[in-house]
Amino acid sequence: MNQQAHVTAVPELDAFRASLLVYLNKAGRVLDDVRQEVVGTRLWLQSDRQLHWKHEIHKRAKLLAQAEQELFSARLSGHPAAIQDRRRTVDRARRAVNEAEQRLTGVKTWLRQYESQVEARLKAVTRLRQILTHDMAKAVAYLERSGDILTEYAELAPGPPNPAPGQGDPTSTPPVSPGAIPGPSGSEGARS
Repeated sequence: MNQQAHVTAVPELDAFRASLLVYLNKAGRVLDDVRQEVVGTRLWLQSDRQLHWKHEIHKRAKLLAQAEQELFSARLSGHPAAIQDRRRTVDRARRAVNEAEQRLTGVKTWLRQYESQVEARLKAVTRLRQILTHDMAKAVAYLERSGDILTEYAELAPGPPNPAPGQGDPTSTPPVSPGAIPGPSGSEGARS
């Protein structure tokens, strides 16, 4: 049962390993980008958006106070058209303040829910990144070792075929009869 395996797919194995390395590189960059986006979004919500809407509330509240002051002055002057115009301005300013307050409330709500809604999912991304970094690196090394082993095996040349005893090969040994076992000195002993 002296058979040799026919190893022909080593280049495909190497091509697969190379493709896997490219995939791991791209997937790692994507996962790193996702992680940066999650962290960046949290910072954006904490610093930029909160400060922005607090500033907007303050600015819009000033405009509302100014509009209310102008309405008060219009009422003192007694011009009905001016009073109506100033009331519309006050209403617009009040809606703008309410909108800014709702936006700030929305940002605060997002911040409270961010850990459970977004950062919990980031843990799965982090685990996947670890798998790509550690486990898949081991897989690439295994593929490389397997390719090397298969290449070495394929390069092994099979030995010359054994000629039948007594056919011109002076180094060949005569066949051992089924009932005899060669002893330590080369003599045949009886089978026990």
